[in-house]
Amino acid sequence: MTRNILIKPASGNCNLNCSYCFYRDEMNSRMSGAPGIMSFETADTIISRTNKFFGPEDMINYTFQGGEPLLAGKEFFRYFARRIKERPLVGGLSVQTNGTLIDDEFCEIFSEYNFLVGVSIDGPEHIHDPLRSNSFADAMRGVELLRKHNVRFNILSVITSKTDASELYAFYKENGFDFVQTIYCLDPLDGKKSDYSLDAKSFARFKKRLFNKWYADYEKEEDIYIREFTNLFLMIFDDEYEECGTAGFCSPQLVIEADGSCYPCDFYCLDRYKVGNIRDINIGDIENNSKYREFLSEEPPENKICRFCEVSEYCNGGCKRYRNLYNEIDGYCPQREFLLHVLSKIKTD
Repeated sequence: MTRNILIKPASGNCNLNCSYCFYRDEMNSRMSGAPGIMSFETADTIISRTNKFFGPEDMINYTFQGGEPLLAGKEFFRYFARRIKERPLVGGLSVQTNGTLIDDEFCEIFSEYNFLVGVSIDGPEHIHDPLRSNSFADAMRGVELLRKHNVRFNILSVITSKTDASELYAFYKENGFDFVQTIYCLDPLDGKKSDYSLDAKSFARFKKRLFNKWYADYEKEEDIYIREFTNLFLMIFDDEYEECGTAGFCSPQLVIEADGSCYPCDFYCLDRYKVGNIRDINIGDIENNSKYREFLSEEPPENKICRFCEVSEYCNGGCKRYRNLYNEIDGYCPQREFLLHVLSKIKTD
């Protein structure tokens, strides 16, 4: 079995100040605020407790996110990578970064320990820069360094009201970005609407337009990997998928903050969902924690049309953090609109 551990070695701290950062919003919503940088001692505890809890047949994937995880420093990543290699089976190491701190030495570490590096780039400079602290040039420089050192990487793009689907897809193709993931901009936890988040109608419209571009290449066997579309086709044709939100219910996850605090999901690293600290309890205790189990069984917001939706088998309601989009308009669901569009094209073709 593959087990996934998500680690926040620098918490929500970052060298940028992106306008839509959901994790800074979460961090600032906690009583404890920002815990700083993860210590080597806490890293050792994570490794020893995961090794003890998971069996020798389990593959463990360690993923580092932020904020900006590279703020933890080169020695942290080198140390962590060396320590986990002491275990016979490790599924993989990955890190999600804004790309601006990547240099030759970081690339040497990523190459030596076979990291998969995700770089956040939202599209062309005029789309990326206004919401991401004018970091486009530095992020693209980071990508070129990854290529120079033959480091595996993919691209993650936050989709906002300013993103044009055709322009984004062309940007991916022009730059040889063959593995990408789209993340849809969330409103802040205080419920206020931002001018860059997507409403329900815009959400559906963007997904249909991006799918049209992708599907035209798919038919020519020239498509790039866009995670949500690839997972959708896996579900439709093979009844398989790997993306968390595709299931329609929350599966067991473990997110570990810089101070060792543990949460059940990256979107819910909030005080009410804290399930203990890895320095004090083992993983079995975390998975048996009442808050952890309640989170997994918690019913997400329901759109009433889900009960009678003709495409629900390809959606399952989706990720509960995004369901606020689905429920904005009574009797309307953007995911239903998108899926009907997809299925009509498949049947027609």
